[in-house]
Amino acid sequence: MRRSLARAAAWKRSLVSKITLAFVMVALASYGLGAMVGWSMFVDAANEQWHNQARINAQIASSTLRNIYTYVVIKADESGQVEQIVSSEPVGNDDSILFTGFTPTDVLAMVATQTKNDAWLFHFDQDTQRFVDIAASTGVSPGDAAWIRRDEALFLGALQAGKVTSGFATIAGERHFLGLLPIVSTDDKLFGAVAVSIGKASVLNQTRDALLRQALLAVLTVLLMTGCFVAVFARRLFRPVPTLVQATLKIASEVTDSATPFQDRTDEIGAMARAIEALREAVVERARLREIRDMAVKLEYMAHHDALTGLANRALLMKTLSEALDTQRAFNVLLLDLDRFKVINDTLGHGCGDQLLVTIANRIRALLGEGDLAARLGGDEFAIIQLVDGDAIEDARELALRLLQSISAGVVLEGNEVIVGTSIGVSCAPADGYTPGQLLQNADLALYRAKAEGRGTLVVYEQGMDMVVQDQHALEIDLRLALQRGEFEIHYQPFIKLGSDTVDGFEALVRWRHPNHGLISPDRFIPLAEETGIIVPLGAWVLERACADAMSWPKTMKLAVNLSPIQLRQGNIVDTVARALKISGLRASRLELEVTETAVLAGADSRRALELIAGLGIAVVLDDFGTGYASLSHLAEMPFKKIKIDRGFVANLPTHSTSRAIVAAITNLARELGMEVTAEGVETEEQLIILKAAGCTNAQGYFFARPHPHSQIEFNVMKPVDGRQKHA
Repeated sequence: MRRSLARAAAWKRSLVSKITLAFVMVALASYGLGAMVGWSMFVDAANEQWHNQARINAQIASSTLRNIYTYVVIKADESGQVEQIVSSEPVGNDDSILFTGFTPTDVLAMVATQTKNDAWLFHFDQDTQRFVDIAASTGVSPGDAAWIRRDEALFLGALQAGKVTSGFATIAGERHFLGLLPIVSTDDKLFGAVAVSIGKASVLNQTRDALLRQALLAVLTVLLMTGCFVAVFARRLFRPVPTLVQATLKIASEVTDSATPFQDRTDEIGAMARAIEALREAVVERARLREIRDMAVKLEYMAHHDALTGLANRALLMKTLSEALDTQRAFNVLLLDLDRFKVINDTLGHGCGDQLLVTIANRIRALLGEGDLAARLGGDEFAIIQLVDGDAIEDARELALRLLQSISAGVVLEGNEVIVGTSIGVSCAPADGYTPGQLLQNADLALYRAKAEGRGTLVVYEQGMDMVVQDQHALEIDLRLALQRGEFEIHYQPFIKLGSDTVDGFEALVRWRHPNHGLISPDRFIPLAEETGIIVPLGAWVLERACADAMSWPKTMKLAVNLSPIQLRQGNIVDTVARALKISGLRASRLELEVTETAVLAGADSRRALELIAGLGIAVVLDDFGTGYASLSHLAEMPFKKIKIDRGFVANLPTHSTSRAIVAAITNLARELGMEVTAEGVETEEQLIILKAAGCTNAQGYFFARPHPHSQIEFNVMKPVDGRQKHA
């Protein structure tokens, strides 16, 4: 129903319906006017015919009366038409009956026979000026001549003037069209009149009404045919219009994949179609130009911005640096390098690494001032151009502090909350360089110094920093040759079983004795060894050498060796460990391999390697527990035999209740999981007392002994001397 109403409404609003309606209205008006004219002509013709017939009947009546009433005279006009009957005596009275032998009824009957219609004879009373009926052809008196009183205004004047007249009159209750022939005296006085009917009004009007109905039916038929023809013609004429409208709407919606139809027509529709096609081609061309412009803008953006973070790339950074140097305005260049990003990227996956970079980029962008620019140079390295309004170094420090605080806030990556820091190097223009390359190089030198100083710091470039870089580069070259030259040595630090105060074993710690620089701290060369990959052969050497040294120890002494996450990711660590045990002959139960939480998160391959190592009977120890990103679920999932509490918690035991609570929680957790607990970095007796009270099973630190070469280690029970623990 709704669909039908909708179609009807659409048809009503359409151009075809309006044109059809207009044509029908015009046709109706034309046919109506023609019908009115035709009907008027028909009525006039009918009236003329009736009047002629009435005059003819009047002539027939006059001839009959003249034959019977010989004393009457018929008077005609110039054309020979009878106008009146002149008589010296009234017609139809008793004297005329005696004179002629015919009654008026007989006379009228003869008239009716000849005219085939009724006839009446009336007498005019001069005194009352009224007509009185005398006789009728039917023999039935018409009664009161009511028709005279009703229609005398139509006929009386003509009859008194002695003229034949005609028209409708009511006689004996019937409406007739009459021809009235006046009967006058010789002195032109009206005696009476003979009325001859040409037919009843109902009969005459029936013919006319039938003709009218036929005319109306013909008009309606013609109108219907005209409407149908106009509708079909208009629909056919305007059939292309909806298609052209749809084509125009498609162009408005920028759907320009098809050409406009009806272009081959030579009428206005064809002209409209060609105009729409020209519009479509213009829209296509405009869209193509807009696409080229957008592509150029996109390519321009891609050429100068990082695809991952949306920050400027190195090309835009160098361009901006050149423009800034040309303005001779003071500005700072800050280089940022995320701390421990590689570990997070390797452990949680590159997807999380990318998410972290986007988060850090947004945080950097939020801290920029007006006119500042942030760029990603690659990996986890970012650069900032900071416009300076006052003191350059002070502005750099203020921005750097906000960056350090913002970046160090936690980030949740796939359910894991990670915390990263950053190191920042700063160079000031134009004091620290007159070219973009020089400014970046000096900022990079400052960044390198910031990393060397412990990360998470800011360093502003100073003259002479390039010498430090050169020294570090030389150290890297020496590190690659140190293993071949036999410059590494192993020192051993004991770990004590607190229940019996006896040495339970030793941890192997590698040292580098440089021929020129002497003994180099592991904090300097271990990160460098991991970055260069030298840690893999170095770790294998440490493992084999330590296992060989442990063979000379008492059978109860255990050996602890650290494994780097790099070694676990190499894939052959299990073979390396098995080969060291086989070559040395050391039992697997005496070997402990220490890994950090970073190694646990290094991926499925690393965890699988640890499971295989545990399968050899080797104890796997979780080192520096509480400082990484591993969840507690890894304690139950991985084959750990021991947990080592980080020295940071142990150092704060006497002064921080939080550290004491953490140590107590760790020992309780380890006890529930059936694991041993070793506390690192024990340096005071107070720390030792707190650890024993917390239930810690093992301890290690300078309070007991410093690391020593293999030839200097002692296996005796540690005894207190002067408040400290020394070898007996």
